[in-house]
Amino acid sequence: MTDNELKLETKCYDACEYGYLYGLNKKIPDEDWEKVKPYMRKWKRMDFVEGNIKVTGRPEGYRCLEEDVAKVEEILGITNTLAKRRANIEEKMSDPIKKVQFKDQCYNWLNMLFKSGTQPKQDLSRLAIHSTKIYDPADSFKNGAEDGYGELFIYTPHGMWYVINNGSDAANKSLNNLESKFGGAIGYRLMYADTVDTLIRVYTEENEYTGPQLY
Repeated sequence: MTDNELKLETKCYDACEYGYLYGLNKKIPDEDWEKVKPYMRKWKRMDFVEGNIKVTGRPEGYRCLEEDVAKVEEILGITNTLAKRRANIEEKMSDPIKKVQFKDQCYNWLNMLFKSGTQPKQDLSRLAIHSTKIYDPADSFKNGAEDGYGELFIYTPHGMWYVINNGSDAANKSLNNLESKFGGAIGYRLMYADTVDTLIRVYTEENEYTGPQLY
């Protein structure tokens, strides 16, 4: 399998109505496009209930709903299917030893990718207010927020954030670029990408944040 292998990938996430929307990872011949076009819709920001407020990623363009993914894959003869990729993840997550190794691997990739991203100054409360979803791996932020510990992955209209709480008494707060009521945090931002989204969902096990209010 290579990155150039034809597949459908997530292009955006809509928190209000549609969930994930999918698009092809590369251009295909016109005759093939005509075959799958009935299952694809050209989306615009105005097509979403909350416009761009509750959508993370790139909604504009031809996208299909998750319910039509298998049809498009079948028509195009795609072998790297969404179902196959999910089954591969589930197989690794079902084995306790493989799961630990796989999650560690995902975290290492996330750490490397996010630390190559940007670190704009921002307020954690603002990110939370405009978020489409917030993942809290192993409830680390929920349980550690008041003491200045924990990490979050926050999806916003302008990208995906990896937030490391850095508000403990011993923390070097000069590293912080996010203000928060917990003493500040270090935040890295990347633009939405299917691979990063998958890594986050595996590492966090899609555990949503339920801790103290962030704003």
